[in-house]
Amino acid sequence: MENNIKKEVFKIKGMHCASCAMTIQKAILKLPGVKEAQVNFGSETALIEYDENQVSIDILEKTVKSVGYLLQIPSKEIPMGMVGHDHFAMEKQGKEKEISILRKKIAVGGILSALVFLGSFPEWFSFAPKILTNYFVLFLLTTPVQFWVGWQFYSGLKILFKYRTADMNTLISIGTLAAYFYSVAVVFGFLDKSSLYFDTSAIIITLILLGRYLELLAKGRASEAIKKLMKLGAKTARVIKEGREVEILVEEVKVGDIILVRPGEKIPVDGEVIEGKSSIDESLVTGESMPVNKEAGAKVIGSTINLSGTITFRATRVGSETLLAQIVKLVEQAQASKAPIQRLADVVSGYFATP
Repeated sequence: MENNIKKEVFKIKGMHCASCAMTIQKAILKLPGVKEAQVNFGSETALIEYDENQVSIDILEKTVKSVGYLLQIPSKEIPMGMVGHDHFAMEKQGKEKEISILRKKIAVGGILSALVFLGSFPEWFSFAPKILTNYFVLFLLTTPVQFWVGWQFYSGLKILFKYRTADMNTLISIGTLAAYFYSVAVVFGFLDKSSLYFDTSAIIITLILLGRYLELLAKGRASEAIKKLMKLGAKTARVIKEGREVEILVEEVKVGDIILVRPGEKIPVDGEVIEGKSSIDESLVTGESMPVNKEAGAKVIGSTINLSGTITFRATRVGSETLLAQIVKLVEQAQASKAPIQRLADVVSGYFATP
């Protein structure tokens, strides 16, 4: 039974606060067959331990979707034929695009919010142009901040109505819309002339968006360790087929292939030496700076460096089965897991972020 237990890390999209992580975690833990689930808001990942006989990845995906979020399945997210680990490059491009959009929105929101703030308190800022104190002008300045700069917060309303749950976006959208529409009612005479709250909605949206921008920059650094490990792997392998040397992508190497490695080259996959002698730099794995001598019958590890002689070896473990791939998997799981104090912090902050 234990052989059917799997522990995997999945990317989760759509989280905006600790409450989101807690909502997803509770939903996953309710599934029969799920032994453990840790959803980490900081790294946008879920570390799930489950019984394959009772829970499929499709069920996990549907469960996360049912509460308003997206669980990314690697096979669906990475197109067939993707070379090496280019999905990290794709993820980086997506982050850079999101950061670029946020920069523009913060710039526009910051300028308009400052003007709204100046016009809302003429008694404090006597130097502000009189036109900024006009109610209709304040309405025109606030509207793009409310509905363009703050558009992403309205996903919280979708979650509220469609999934009957709430997150921090729900609080922000309801709060700022209440201030905005109350002020609109005053501007157009539906309510008696009184205080306006355009400055409240505009400034709240801009400041929270600034926080999201800084948060996104911090998250971009969270996966650097994994990316660096990925770069250590060889990109190609020289396979001997029908007496000829053929250079292929490392992803195309199969168990049993005979591979030739010359001095100065990386060992592409794990295997067993069948011919030749050499010294191998295995410091990547063992931390030992001294080279290790290898001859027929010795084991070699993928991504280590062949230093002196030419060797021929038979591939024994490829793809996700190599030692480097296993190390990467362990690092991913370590990043996705939480320390006890972090779990406590998420529980406490979850109460503050949930209406």
